Amino acid sequence: MIAPSATVRDGDNTSQTILINAAFLQEIKDSNPNLWLAASELRALCETEHWDADTTSQALIKQFVRALGELRDLIAFQFGLEESYGYLRTVGPTPQLAHASPDFEEVQQQLQLALEQHQRLYLDLCDLVEQSEELQYRGCDRSAVVTFAEQVAHFTRQMTRHERLEAELIEREL
Repeated sequence: MIAPSATVRDGDNTSQTILINAAFLQEIKDSNPNLWLAASELRALCETEHWDADTTSQALIKQFVRALGELRDLIAFQFGLEESYGYLRTVGPTPQLAHASPDFEEVQQQLQLALEQHQRLYLDLCDLVEQSEELQYRGCDRSAVVTFAEQVAHFTRQMTRHERLEAELIEREL
């Protein structure tokens, strides 16, 4: 079922409507268990109270480099699939069916927000990958790794909020 849409204007002032294919978006999410496992492992890595006292800062940051790089690649693939098949863009007037929805404006905003979050999350994750590689290259002490883990934990919370938003959009339409 196609959801209410979000109408946006592109650079040449043409109206663009964004529709969500909820069933397909859910299928895309369900078919990528490696992404959810990588995200879970990264969240666990951020739990500093569980770090072994004997593990060196260099070993910890090396784990972050690996985990973040893997997650970046998986998210790039996931967001690409979602944007290609889960979100549909049409040019022209908004479908009449969409205007019949009582929460049309709210759904418009949420669809636009979800797509904007894809870009923001991916770029934030790329920044974290670069920071982790720099820390690995330069070397760092344990307090720097703890501070970095807090930044990564913040990112994982943002990612969780995004997934909740998409789950709400899917649930609304299924």
